[in-house]
Amino acid sequence: GYPRAAPSGTPVLVNGREVPIVGRVAMDMICVDLGPQAQDKAGDPVILWGEGLPVERIAEMTKVSAYELITRLTSRVAMKYVD
Repeated sequence: GYPRAAPSGTPVLVNGREVPIVGRVAMDMICVDLGPQAQDKAGDPVILWGEGLPVERIAEMTKVSAYELITRLTSRVAMKYVD
């Protein structure tokens, strides 16, 4: 899963815009600050890393290698492979 070591402020992309994680990663859940003018809703796309948010950036913030981040994903995470 997502590394528990991810500090508040670690970015994710929600509908293509960067927003920070707030608080600590707990089990399979993270919270993000969408901001006061958010138009986002449940079911909108969220990218933990990928196009627009390199896995290396998340690795640096969490002090976990990019390889480890990618290989610890489970089948519970929706993945899209792009050539």
